Amino acid sequence: MLKNTLRGGEGTARLLFPGATLWFLGIGGVGMAALARLSSLRGFKVAGEDRRGDLRGGFATSGIDFFPEGTELPADVCAVIYTAAASPDHPTVRESERRGIPLISRSDLLAYLMKGSAVRVTVAGSHGKTTVTAMLDAIFVRAGLSPTTVSGGTLTGGATYRVGDGRVFLAEACEYTDSFLSLSPTHALLNNLELDHTDYFPDFAALSRSAGKYLAGAGTRIVPPTLRDLAGAGEALTFSPSGEGADLFARSVNETPRGVTADLLFRGETAGELSLPVPGRHNLANALAAIATAYSVGVPIPASLSALTDFSLPDRRLTLRGRWGGALWYDDYAHHPSEIAASLSALRPLCLGRLTVAFQPHTYSRTKADLPGFASALRAADRVLVLPVFPARETDDLGVSNETLARETGERAVAVDGLFEAAEEMKKAARPGDVNVVMGAGDVNGIFAFLGSSAREP
Repeated sequence: MLKNTLRGGEGTARLLFPGATLWFLGIGGVGMAALARLSSLRGFKVAGEDRRGDLRGGFATSGIDFFPEGTELPADVCAVIYTAAASPDHPTVRESERRGIPLISRSDLLAYLMKGSAVRVTVAGSHGKTTVTAMLDAIFVRAGLSPTTVSGGTLTGGATYRVGDGRVFLAEACEYTDSFLSLSPTHALLNNLELDHTDYFPDFAALSRSAGKYLAGAGTRIVPPTLRDLAGAGEALTFSPSGEGADLFARSVNETPRGVTADLLFRGETAGELSLPVPGRHNLANALAAIATAYSVGVPIPASLSALTDFSLPDRRLTLRGRWGGALWYDDYAHHPSEIAASLSALRPLCLGRLTVAFQPHTYSRTKADLPGFASALRAADRVLVLPVFPARETDDLGVSNETLARETGERAVAVDGLFEAAEEMKKAARPGDVNVVMGAGDVNGIFAFLGSSAREP
């Protein structure tokens, strides 16, 4: 992994000047593409490289030059923007160091883009960041706040970013390599906290220390009661589905396959009824986090409730892809045991037959660190197909594989060789009433390319 520069917005500003040429390493990624476009709108000349040439078309009319990975850095490049997934040995990184071109982490560029906004809202947490960001974006738009939003997934309308009038900047804030410490939010949400990125954080205590620093940088902090101590001195706004010690909480919760309803109370007073058209108790928690954060910015709770009545989940968050072989097929991004458990719990009520999951573990370090947790969460399915580990930034397999996880999960699990094999197995077994879910943070949703459009039923 390439270390985070952690210069923050002010430190990054000292390296940039109007009209400078920025080179994005991995420009096709969801977050990088959004920052590239926002940088272009700010007057920078933007270009970049990516290993996926099929993404070139998305930049065709944007004024941004897209090149295949390995393209030599042009002479006029003033800074190279990278993510933590970049290797220190990448040719572009080595070339920029040789030529003395500044390397700027994605989070530092984000901090620079945010710094001119009076209201800077960041969404952090081990789970639900993308969903909460999308919820807040929907609330802010409906409330007329005209936010500029940078998300790790799709917003209402299908884009991954939104350009507003500059007053409010909303951004997803990742904890990996302490990226969220680059940012200087006025309002900082910490949705939840679980040890996840074990290749960076040695233990939960280290993660908690970083989370505390993240919260300390904001004037307004929004946390569940269980994380109140991390918020430090002063008042913090709290939320919880259960209502234990929280400012905003729910009661009379009713879950159905179509969504969740609940009566909300704020500091002991009735605040209105939530009617959320997406399933899962975890999405109730996400909604409460979004409503509490919006309230801290000045959006009345009834306005937030109204904005969420027609909310749609971001892409790859329990996304229904269609019906093949009589079975419903879903696409989901879950890649941590708690996320897997939450998604399978939300899908179970939709299942009249068998619940089958094709799961692609994401990184060897994460798989090894919580092997029993993954196995336990996956046992909630009736059948589990475990694909090879998606290595992302890692090269050392640490002695774990999909066979390791399949054995740990038990007799309902089997290791498969790849996307095609998983698709064939699931198609062959599919029957009416079944629910099949393709799950993971890598390229596992490539399974849908092997199902065949002719087999898709309305």
